[in-house]
Amino acid sequence: MRSDKNKNKKRSGKHEAANAAAVQADGTAVRKKKKYKLNWKRFLLFIIGLMLIVAVAVGIYVGVIISQAPKINTDEIYNILEQSTVVYDDDGKEIDTVFAEANRSNVEYKDLPENLVNAFIALEDKTFWDHHGFNFIRILGAIKDSFTSGSISGTSTITQQLARNLFLKDSMYDRTMKRKIIEAYYTVIIEKNLSKEEIITAYLNTIYLGYQSYGVQAAAQSYFSRDVNDLTLAQCAALAAIPQSPTANQLVELVNSDDVSKKDKNILKKTSAGTYLANDVSKDRRELCLDLMLEQNLISQKQHDKAYKRSLKKMLKPNYNNTSGVSTYFEDYVIDQVIEDLMEANEWDYDTAWEKVYQGGLRIYSTLDSQAQEVVETEFDNDANYPGIIPRYDGNGNIVTKYGQVSLYAYSNYFDSEGNFTFQSGECVKRKDGGLVIRAGKRLNIYDTQVNGETDYSIEFKNLYTNENGTIYAISGGFINIPQQYKTKNKKGNIIVSADFFNNEDYEDYFKFNDDGTVTITPKAYTLNQKVIQPQSAMTIVENSTGHIKAMVGGRKTSGRRLHNRCINPRQPGSSIKPLGVYSAALQQSAEEAASGQKRHEFKDFKIDEQGADLWGKFMTPSSIVIDEKTTINGKVWPQNSGGGYSGPQTMRSAMVASINTCAVKILLQVGEQYSANNIKKFGITTLETEGGANDLNPAALALGGMTNGVTPLDMASAYTVFPNNGTRRETTSYTKVLDSKGEVLLDKTKTKKHRVLDAGVAWIMADMLKSVVTSGTGGGAAISGVQVGGKTGTTDDEFDIWFDGFTPNYSASLWIGNDQNFQLTSMSSYAASLWGRIMNQIDGAKQGSYKSMPSNVISSGGDYCISGTQGGHKNIKKLVKKVTICTETGYLATPDCPHKKTYEFATYGEDAKHMPKYYCNIHNLDPEKYPIDPDETYIPYEPIKPEDPDDPEDPDKPDKPDKPDKPDNPDKPDEPDNPVEPAA
Repeated sequence: MRSDKNKNKKRSGKHEAANAAAVQADGTAVRKKKKYKLNWKRFLLFIIGLMLIVAVAVGIYVGVIISQAPKINTDEIYNILEQSTVVYDDDGKEIDTVFAEANRSNVEYKDLPENLVNAFIALEDKTFWDHHGFNFIRILGAIKDSFTSGSISGTSTITQQLARNLFLKDSMYDRTMKRKIIEAYYTVIIEKNLSKEEIITAYLNTIYLGYQSYGVQAAAQSYFSRDVNDLTLAQCAALAAIPQSPTANQLVELVNSDDVSKKDKNILKKTSAGTYLANDVSKDRRELCLDLMLEQNLISQKQHDKAYKRSLKKMLKPNYNNTSGVSTYFEDYVIDQVIEDLMEANEWDYDTAWEKVYQGGLRIYSTLDSQAQEVVETEFDNDANYPGIIPRYDGNGNIVTKYGQVSLYAYSNYFDSEGNFTFQSGECVKRKDGGLVIRAGKRLNIYDTQVNGETDYSIEFKNLYTNENGTIYAISGGFINIPQQYKTKNKKGNIIVSADFFNNEDYEDYFKFNDDGTVTITPKAYTLNQKVIQPQSAMTIVENSTGHIKAMVGGRKTSGRRLHNRCINPRQPGSSIKPLGVYSAALQQSAEEAASGQKRHEFKDFKIDEQGADLWGKFMTPSSIVIDEKTTINGKVWPQNSGGGYSGPQTMRSAMVASINTCAVKILLQVGEQYSANNIKKFGITTLETEGGANDLNPAALALGGMTNGVTPLDMASAYTVFPNNGTRRETTSYTKVLDSKGEVLLDKTKTKKHRVLDAGVAWIMADMLKSVVTSGTGGGAAISGVQVGGKTGTTDDEFDIWFDGFTPNYSASLWIGNDQNFQLTSMSSYAASLWGRIMNQIDGAKQGSYKSMPSNVISSGGDYCISGTQGGHKNIKKLVKKVTICTETGYLATPDCPHKKTYEFATYGEDAKHMPKYYCNIHNLDPEKYPIDPDETYIPYEPIKPEDPDDPEDPDKPDKPDKPDKPDNPDKPDEPDNPVEPAA
């Protein structure tokens, strides 16, 4: 009993001791920790459960993301890939690409060189041929990174990049888990449905390679001007080095010429748009690509070393039209023509045809002679080729017309030195609600427009100009950028800009409300159009035999696309219309009349001059006489000749050579205005107005070029092909054929429609006359070495427009120089002729070929050519003016006995002929039978005064034997008078 008690005491004592030990010095009790044994089985079950929960959650999350992801169809990959349309020149060289979003040309796997495929795989994804689309280790690592950094990093396989490029364009730069999951999902589908060859082909057709090039074919053309299957190993490696950073690594870049040293070794080409440089930023990566290919036994050491040594600059041959910094007049024109022809051929609407061109991967084989185009652009850039201008200014420094109307406002009258536009008093009013009223009819123009089918109001600046070191630049206005929803228009036509616009933070810097109550528009709020140097120019070159447009440059020192193309916008032609409306019309009409059996043309006296219906001959031919003399039409002395004055008798040839206005009008009247107009239309001039109150059925338009609308350089170049073509004209075209992306022919214009304009003989004679204009007339500056040129100058009133339209055996061309707004040039058409000649002299195609032989119906008569049957009836131009000696006392023809004589010139036609004396003096006449007197006059016998005996006794010298007097002119038997007819309509 004791022992048990003692035991209990011991236990109790230990317990008390333990409790005592658990009391700290400060009296605070500390609870003793209870020891637990880890149950590994339960722990593992917990972890597994947690993982299952996470897996289910992740699965649900991934499933939701995948279920919400847009469905894809790998069979439609190439329908997704919009292809660029490629334009080629007449030698098959690529000159342009057009696209809606991406410059891309798709190729097949068989067209991809092995080195190109290997270069991309070696650098981007060396396990491409072995993996199944993506690397799970990479994805798990990327997911882990997303929890720690909030974004996903790492590299993707080629298949993943393809999935991203094809199906995740809008989110391809989002580094989020959602995008990565969708990308992996799409990758699995792509790997499942496509072969490796199809995957790498699609990838290489989609990858962006800088310089506006999507896919390796577009890049091969852009950088090297060759197809992808012709790339060298070094070029393949150069392309493979780009995708890591396409913009920075692009092999060619266009920079401002002012920012480039002339000694820069990377310069490829300097143009008016800037300087093209070789950009070798990716050299290290290119060399790494070659090292990896060698390491992976894809190339030999010899191939590696050769490509390694190849410099970038030497391997480049860029397409310099691949940036927006150059003008694209021809390219834009050919695209417009293809769209129009697709609409007509397929009965498509505009949008359908546009999509086909900009997204369908067409191949357009154009007619462009690249050498000709480059020569024109180069010469257009040279300011020395242009005359100066003589603007008229008002008191405010604005350029005005001769009637005082402002055509260009001074930039300084609108903007300060920082580009701010401040409203003047009365131009705007601030509303109490915080809005602004912009008043109409002031310095800003207001137009009603349509945007997305709804009415909008465009607030625009008027046409402006700047003067930079004596050079005038025109600015065709600009507009203020106020979104549609903030503008309304009141009954007075004023624009109300709502207060909401000014309260919007996005536009807080657009307007400034100044302390003095004025309102200023800052440069952020408006856009001005491109500054355009004046004077401007345009030139079109057409191949005579085909109608193919070989060059088209619609302006100078301009850049960008969809520019104002002056080649297809009409201007007044001046005298360059004369070969079409006057001279060829006269010869053609006479040829038709003679062929129909007429004995002569019915010449008429319009009572406007001295010549009337005389001297023309039976028909109008190059040797027909036309008198340059004062003409009075509708009570006014008109027209005036250049330089003033009149030159007297001319032939039709010499009148055209000297570009005499009076002669042109007189010939036109004999031809008839309606016939002339019809003839001009046959030449393909589409702008001639023959209907309505204001039309061109008048001498000012048809003979002198003062037309209602004017003519275009394109139409004039085409028209002048008629002369070297012996009377035929081909409709112009800018392309020969268009193929779709599969190589099927969509459009074929290898041969265009042919029109007979003139009789072959008439055209040949006209070509010969036009050659005289260059060899001995106003077009001398157009002459070129080795080839005879024909053509005609043209100058409008006040020297607003100057032209030269002409031809060689192979090419015809029209060149215009003038200002976009009418103000005077410092020169007449000599500048245009000289520039035409300077350009054509450098074009190989312009010097090829030979002129056609003389047609059988052309004969020589009267010292010139004419159509057989039209010859005869012409007077000798040298006998049209006769010198006669007059007795100053009687006014009759002088006899040898008349003591006082004077020689005069009389025309043998018109009023002058009526006043020329036909009889001899009746008072100093020893032999009236020999020198007959006027029957109405009384003969007064004449006794000559005997000379006084000389003081010198020596025999006087014998008097000289008097000259034998001329026989009196017997008046020609007059022609039968023409039947009077009404003036030509």
